[in-house]
Amino acid sequence: MSAPLVAVVDDDARIRELLAAELEDLGATVLRCRDGSELLSAAQLNAVQLVLLDWMMPGLNGEATLLELRARQFNGLVVVVTALCDPQVQATAQAAGAAATLLKTEALAQLEHWLNQD
Repeated sequence: MSAPLVAVVDDDARIRELLAAELEDLGATVLRCRDGSELLSAAQLNAVQLVLLDWMMPGLNGEATLLELRARQFNGLVVVVTALCDPQVQATAQAAGAAATLLKTEALAQLEHWLNQD
């Protein structure tokens, strides 16, 4: 069985690397992206099974990226990871197709759960 491919999309390199390192420890292969444009232009996009997507980024932000993934009929799961504890962000993300919205402070504890989703 091959390692799942997970995209970590965050403009903050510290957060991106922290999540990526934990995912690699869990056996995933990680595609690191600085923003939504980098994710959408990645050659491996169709092989990505899980996207951890920051909501607030310069350039193509989380909402715009999520909508574009949906328009492209992306088949993987998208989990929004945000610093905002805002019910409106959760509602907007869910309406745009996110499987869940996690606070950055709780993301590490839930990575294994989302990595094992089918």
